[in-house]
Amino acid sequence: MYFNIHLPINLIGFGVITSEHVEGGFRSADRKFFVPSGNETLAHSDQPLKEGNVHISAPHIYGSAIEALDLVPNSCTSFLNIGSGTGYVSAIVASILGPNSLNYGVELHDDVIEHCKASFAKWKVASVSENDDTPNIHIIKGNGLNILNSEGESVVGYDRIYIGAAVDRADLTSITKLLSPGGILVGPVDDELVKVIRTGVLAQGLDDDARSEEDAASLSGLDEEFTSQLLSGVRFAPLAMHPVIYTTIPSNVWNPSIRHFYPNEHQCASMALLMCSNSELVQPLPPMEERFNAAAMLPKSIWLEILSYTHRRWFAPEQNETDFLKRRLREEKAKTAKAERARREAEARCLAAERERAVYRLLARRWQSRLNALLSQQEDNEQGESEQHQHQAAEDLFNLLDAETGQNNNAVPVRVGDRSTLAGLRSLIQEHLRDIDSDVEEQEGEDEEDDSAYEGEAIDMEEDFSVEDEGEDEEAAEGGANEDENLLEFLADEHESVASGRGRNNSVVMEDVENLVATGQRSVDQPRTVSVSSYDL
Repeated sequence: MYFNIHLPINLIGFGVITSEHVEGGFRSADRKFFVPSGNETLAHSDQPLKEGNVHISAPHIYGSAIEALDLVPNSCTSFLNIGSGTGYVSAIVASILGPNSLNYGVELHDDVIEHCKASFAKWKVASVSENDDTPNIHIIKGNGLNILNSEGESVVGYDRIYIGAAVDRADLTSITKLLSPGGILVGPVDDELVKVIRTGVLAQGLDDDARSEEDAASLSGLDEEFTSQLLSGVRFAPLAMHPVIYTTIPSNVWNPSIRHFYPNEHQCASMALLMCSNSELVQPLPPMEERFNAAAMLPKSIWLEILSYTHRRWFAPEQNETDFLKRRLREEKAKTAKAERARREAEARCLAAERERAVYRLLARRWQSRLNALLSQQEDNEQGESEQHQHQAAEDLFNLLDAETGQNNNAVPVRVGDRSTLAGLRSLIQEHLRDIDSDVEEQEGEDEEDDSAYEGEAIDMEEDFSVEDEGEDEEAAEGGANEDENLLEFLADEHESVASGRGRNNSVVMEDVENLVATGQRSVDQPRTVSVSSYDL
């Protein structure tokens, strides 16, 4: 129940529903009783759910449709749900209209009807503790496109109709015939959610200037006694056309026990007739002799039989043009007030959204400036550390070279005893070697382009020089590689050669750098002697 309370609150917050009685209908009919089996955890989320033929739309779609129906709370309104599905809309409407209303649903699939009836049973059990006056909802198997308007309850028409699946404009024309005068239909037509009002035959005689703006937007194919209004764009599954089942919605046979399902006019007239039938036949004569009590001349049983043949609209007074225009004027005023209220609410939401956007923009700019400052500071720190390592490695390299060549005989040679210094020196040398290799590759590329340009003129000369060039390149590459390897080994073991005192003939003992760093002393039984002269350095 906690989440069911927040569902209508969210719909109100987004402006989907604005009426208190619609909010109460959503609170009364918990969606968890109507969703497909296994989807109870998602029952209060604003999303459609489907499993097989059982399908329930998102709550905001139902909210918009029920608001457009303009339901009158606790009335004798008749409601027809074509393609009733899970029965969720029927339950909400029944909660709004109250126990004196008539509520019918037409569904084609047997499994959906079973699910709907089971959902009604669970909903009624949960609602008994709160409200024992649960309205009755009648679900009839049939095809909503083949409801007969000449039989049963459809003869009188329905005050409100909701279509739960998409229909085309041709089928909408036949469905609108089920509306009673003044009735409202809401449903998806193609990809649009529309509202159709049956204004009555009196609207055909009005001038064009007296028509509302909705008449200009009427759907093609509707008679002049209908007006239509586009609500929103939607996407619904189409209403099933097959199998064709001609459906008759049975009408109620009047009796005193169900008189509360009839309009007030019918209730007052039937009560007056039954009360007069109980009066005595001999009565004081009225002022005019031609007047007499006709009801007292027939027994009550006869009147009960006569009233059983009447329908809900039997005692409804005929509406003249003045009454019709008054009713239309009240409806237009109500719509104008509702639209004005919605406009003010929309302006307030837009103003709040603009303020929120300004705050977020300010926060974004502040965070962007802070982020840029942090990134620039990080780059400066990294650049400073890199330059510091390079200077330190260069200084160590110059000290080692000076100590080897004897240019500074009195100075104490620098000892390279940690991995970071050796790694820095190696990186500098390797970077220098890569630069040399790239220069060699570029030079070779230029030589290849020059050779291809003069290929047709000096083929023999190219073959002679190519053999010599290859020999020279191989010798140079071997010599350069030997020098690079010797220099790396020399830098790694320079401090050990000075400590061993074997620099008299410009020869040093080289050993594994990793063992040297780990132990700090040279292994005696694994010596390697390499001649390195000052000229080579």
